[in-house]
Formats: sequence, C-alpha cells, structure tokens
Amino acid sequence: MGAKIREDPRFSSFSTMDIGDLSQLDLAEDIDYSLLQLYVERLRNIEEALRRLEEGTYGYCEECGKPIGLKRLKVLPFTRYCVKCQERLEKMGQPSKLKMMRRLEELEPEEEEEEL
Repeated sequence: MGAKIREDPRFSSFSTMDIGDLSQLDLAEDIDYSLLQLYVERLRNIEEALRRLEEGTYGYCEECGKPIGLKRLKVLPFTRYCVKCQERLEKMGQPSKLKMMRRLEELEPEEEEEEL
C-alpha cells in the first residue's frame, strides 16, 4: 500500500516534506477548518435572522421579548438578545439556564394562586 501511495502523483509532494513542513500543513488545515466552522455558524445565524424576519419576531430579544437596540442590530444584525440579556447569558454560561429561570418565575405566581 505504501508503494502505491508513493507512486500516486497526488502524494508526490509529501515525500519531499520534512516534519516542519507537515506541521505547517496541519496548522493550515486546522485554520481552514476553523474558518469553515465560523462561516457555517454565521450562515446559520443569518438564516435564523431571516426566519425571524419572516415571522415578525426579528429585532426582539428571545429572552425578555423587548426590542433590541437599533445600534446593536446594525453591528450584529443576527443577534438574538438585547445587551442586558446577553450579558446575563454570558455570566451564566448557558442560554437555557436563563430561559428555565424565566419559566420558573412565570409558573410560581400561577402555582400560588391555585393553592389559594
């Protein structure tokens, strides 16, 4: 198998590379992969923003429901959160925690009313 690889013209340049060259090649591939991941994430964010635009929810915070500031939308057109909620999410580390807390807060008064 090794002989077949050495004979394949696609792999001929690898035979003249030393460890440093291969290391640089690996690094370049890692960077390319990371950039690709960023582009995919950005595309998903844009698609999500377009979906929210069609639904009429674009420009409103997904956590608190309040309008997101125009300056923020100009800088981050696909943002999902207002500055205040984004800061809370970053402190908590997970968006789901804030949503769960909000749901619990919404449920608490109803549970108390039912007990009366």
